[in-house]
Amino acid sequence: MKIQSRTLLFSIAILISTWAKAQESSINFLEQAKWKKVLRLAKKQNKPIFVDAYTTWCGPCKIMDRDVFTNKAVADFFNDNFISVKMDMEKGEGIELKTDWDIKAFPTLLYFNPNGDMVHRVVGAFGAKEFLEYSKHATNEDLMATNLQKRFDAGERDAAFMYNYLVSLRLGYHKELESKVSANYLNSLANEELLKVENWNIIKHFMSDPTLRGFQYLVTNKATLTKVVDENEVENKLYKTIDKQIQAWSYWYGDKPFETDKEDNLLNFLQTSNYEKAPVLLGKLLANKYKRLEDKDQYLATLDHIVKFNLAESSSDIVNFANNIVNTYTSGSAWAKALVWLNIADAKETRIEHKAAILTAKSKALAKLGNKTEAELTELAAKKADKQAEAAGTKIHTVPMMKMTGMTPKKN
Repeated sequence: MKIQSRTLLFSIAILISTWAKAQESSINFLEQAKWKKVLRLAKKQNKPIFVDAYTTWCGPCKIMDRDVFTNKAVADFFNDNFISVKMDMEKGEGIELKTDWDIKAFPTLLYFNPNGDMVHRVVGAFGAKEFLEYSKHATNEDLMATNLQKRFDAGERDAAFMYNYLVSLRLGYHKELESKVSANYLNSLANEELLKVENWNIIKHFMSDPTLRGFQYLVTNKATLTKVVDENEVENKLYKTIDKQIQAWSYWYGDKPFETDKEDNLLNFLQTSNYEKAPVLLGKLLANKYKRLEDKDQYLATLDHIVKFNLAESSSDIVNFANNIVNTYTSGSAWAKALVWLNIADAKETRIEHKAAILTAKSKALAKLGNKTEAELTELAAKKADKQAEAAGTKIHTVPMMKMTGMTPKKN
């Protein structure tokens, strides 16, 4: 009996120890505490305040709870340096404080000094390492959002400062201000200043409009820029900036008028530029333009040009082109063109997982054209290729992705 009792006591001790360690590896939050009480506690202990402003329906908030606030390095930092509070912004005081604190997305992570003045803000969900880095800005006089704002208002504009200030605006979800400040700063730079390495981080992270004079100057003078910045990094930035804008124009929704002047600007620049990727991007831009304008003849002709002049970036693009034509056009000649594109893609593609998609699209095109037997044989070949890809472990699976940039409030 004594042995059993000792075993039981030992097991209980292990459980208590495990529980205690688990508690140490979590931020010690005050749950739904009255804000006045939190302020009194902060003054008494002379400690800053951290507020996790969340809602019960916010998925990223729950992931932060589970994976980030339980990280030991994160927990140690906050338990040592802050009074931490969880505040549901749709209950009790949270409803009013949401307006006072200008909260527009969740999670919003707020940092106050011991007097209750907000000094820093981070919006969105991050991994533990990033979250800890961004939270430490709230304890760094040089990176604290309120201090950066004061320095900006006082006229400070050197490149290192501007980068830190823009980072704070992005972390704080001040989208319109970030866009305005970054555009004004970049537009204020002389051409030669754009090519200096100290401005590269601002260009890399905050220059997003390919119709700006400065951006097009960088494209034209890429060779000079790559003398001070890594060539691959430069190429990646230039191409993605243009490509992302073209994609944004492809999905133009809402009441805002389309940016016709900007589209014409970029179209003219790509037509006259010596940039080696200009033909590929020009093809994309024209295809999107004609699709938006519902000019079926020009759209079809542009896609035909893209495929036949080897301007498509991948066989997947060609499959998408062909499926679009087969699914939305009623013309046999259009379906025939789509089949030609798929034959070109089929001849070039060596990866079995991509062959399956090409063959499936070919089968549909053949069926539309009335070639029933060939369509059935091609469909069988597609299924065979799909099984081979699965056996090789290369089958392409489409998985929906959740962007961890915060969630905007539900509409009532």
